[in-house]
Amino acid sequence: MIRYIFVIFIFLLGIVINFAVFSQNLNGGSLLLAALAINLFVMSLLCFWSGAYINRLKHGGLMVFGHAILFLSAGTGFFGLGYHSIMSKSCIFLVNDTASRSIISRAADWAIVNDYCPWLGIGLILFGIFMAWPSLKLFFSFMRLKGT
Repeated sequence: MIRYIFVIFIFLLGIVINFAVFSQNLNGGSLLLAALAINLFVMSLLCFWSGAYINRLKHGGLMVFGHAILFLSAGTGFFGLGYHSIMSKSCIFLVNDTASRSIISRAADWAIVNDYCPWLGIGLILFGIFMAWPSLKLFFSFMRLKGT
């Protein structure tokens, strides 16, 4: 019974997060990257759930693909943050006001003060590619194996 509660939670999480992304006022590329990152994250959760609870899929490597999709989602998210920073020519959306601020928020503060927002965006894009590369490499090699 608990397995079905998890999958319902995953679907509801996907609906709520997609609604939150599409209700933002983003331009085309930023919206596309945000939606892609969110839906890849939900897909990775579904891969984890399927690999854990469906008996015939337990030994099919679905957990590995779930992990790869999770890192692809994170890489896409960082790529999208960098892309949005460059296109909007601002880093103010990366700054949060809480007492425990992240390294990205502190870097955005520094970039705003020194007028380096495009460079921070390029750095986020490069970090996103760095995070997504192993997953992309895995998917490309899997597609190459399936083609032969």
